[in-house]
Parts: sequence; structure tokens; C-alpha cells
Amino acid sequence: MENIVLFIPITAYILDAVFEEPSVKFHPVCWLGNTASFLEQKKLPSLQNHTLRFLYGIFCTTLLMLIFCILPLLIFCIFKKYCLYYADTLYPFMAFTIASFILYLCIAPKSLTLHIKAIQKELQKNNIAEAQKKLSYIVGRNTNTMNEHDIIRASIESLAENSLDSTLASFFWFSLGYCFFSYEGAIFFPLLHRIINTLDAMWGKKNEQYFYFGKFPARFDDVLNYLPARLCFYTILLACFCIKECNSKNAYVIGKKYRSKHASPNSAWAEAPYAGALNLKLAGPVSYGDFFCDYPYLGEGSLEAAQKHLAAALKIFHVSIFICLIFCTVFLFFT
Repeated sequence: MENIVLFIPITAYILDAVFEEPSVKFHPVCWLGNTASFLEQKKLPSLQNHTLRFLYGIFCTTLLMLIFCILPLLIFCIFKKYCLYYADTLYPFMAFTIASFILYLCIAPKSLTLHIKAIQKELQKNNIAEAQKKLSYIVGRNTNTMNEHDIIRASIESLAENSLDSTLASFFWFSLGYCFFSYEGAIFFPLLHRIINTLDAMWGKKNEQYFYFGKFPARFDDVLNYLPARLCFYTILLACFCIKECNSKNAYVIGKKYRSKHASPNSAWAEAPYAGALNLKLAGPVSYGDFFCDYPYLGEGSLEAAQKHLAAALKIFHVSIFICLIFCTVFLFFT
């Protein structure tokens, strides 16, 4: 009966594929975002001291972890206690259902795919302005001056980075959490990762407003993604090997050469093999509002990304998730 846990990652993935993400009103990640925005607006504008901004960032992050991670875990533990006491035979199925649903809430491959396909559709109609607008929904950088090549490159970068953030890391933390702490760990760690990753996306920006306030969740996110990013690297390489449009040898060579050449300790581990597989240059200088970041390029290929590259990147994205699901299932089988 315990082997039922093997099917949780694939169940979560199927739920996402069939139902997509819940609506904004009912999605806990949206509740998290709204609560985070409330906490930010409540006090941050009045804090001028850098140290106070940093400490307030720690306070807000900790409070949100208590509400959206620790509280659900406590509820599950209480449920487990009474379920085992009154209906112990039902517990494995109930735990399976709860863990599958929580993992489903933590991943978003279908949502990301739909965003990318919406951009593809506008590019096919040569509607650059609308493609810029739809790209802005998934990246934090300025998009209103981008040409078609820039839009495609940014879309591929978002696919690569979010393959880690939105899916692969959640599967990793679910499997590792279950290995060490059973269902409690399988629930706690994916929730923790989703909370910190969301706060990093909201607050981990290198501008005057967020530089100190968002430093704690940004560094915490780096820690949580450290191991998943390095495993993700090999998952992507295997995916490239399975796709005929990809240069799998170049994915390894360029990936190995450029995986550490980025300001973020983790981003390039996913982006660099994409760059090599598609013979492109990704990343590079970018503007976030008025803040300019002179990031290095990843890869040695062309800057002129075409629509065929974006189509191939989508294949890498989906195949890498499929490979990750296989690895997770095998790992859970032996735990």
C-alpha cells in the first residue's frame, strides 16, 4: 500500500495538464501573492534604513512561511493523527490525495506552456507589439523595445529557468521530503520551495525598492534551488539527446562551459544546455525598469533566434519533465 506514493508526481502532473491552474480566487499561490503585497505596502514605503528593510524582509518571509507552509503541515499532522485512530485503512488514500493536490498546486508546466504558445501565436501573425505584451506576463525585464529575435530568446530563457522553478524543483523536493520525512516532508518541502520562489519573483529584484527588502528570500531561493538546478542540468541534457532538432553534444559542451557563468548561482544550469542544444546565445545584458544588468551571454551561437528554436525549446521542456517524472518514480520506489 505504501507504494501508492510512486504515483503522486505523475498524478500531480496529470491534474495540471487536465485542469491547468485553479482560478485566481481559489489558488493558494495567488493568496500568497496578495498577502505578500499587503505586507509590503503596509510598512515598506515608510522604511528608509537599509537594515530595517532587510529585517522587515526576513519578518515578512517568515510570517508567510508560517501561514502558507507550517499551518498546512500542522493541519495535515492533526488529520493524520485522527485518521490513523479512527480509519487507519483509509489513511494511505487520503494522504495520497492530499499530497497529490498540494504538489499539483506547486507546479505549473501547463500554464507556462500556454503563455509560450500565446507568444508563438502572435509571432506567427507578425504582431510584435502583442508578443511583447504577452512576454511581459512571464518575465520581469523591459519588453517594449524587443524585436522578434529578442522575444524568442527571452521566451526560451523563461522556459529554461521556469522548468526548474515551476516544476522540476518541486518534484525534487517532494521526493527528497518523502524519503526523509514521509508525507510530512513531501508536503512541507514543495510548499516551502513554492513560497520562497514566489517571494523571490516578487521581491528579489535588484532595484532601490527591493534590493535590501528582498535579499533574504532571494538568497533563500538560491539555497533551495542549488541541488535541483544541478540535477536539472542532466535532465535537460538527456532530453536534448532524445530530440532530433537538438545538438545534444553541443548542449553538453556549452552547458558545462557556461553553467556557472551567471550572476545567479543556479539560472545558467538550466539555460546553458538550452543555448548549446539550439546553437544560440541566451541571457546577456538586460534592463529591469530603470535598473540595467550587464549579464554575460550564455552560449556561442547566434543571437538571431527563430520560431523553430522556440518550438524545439518547448520539446526540451516537456521531455525533461517526463524524464524527471521517471527518475522521481524510480527514486520513490527504492525509498
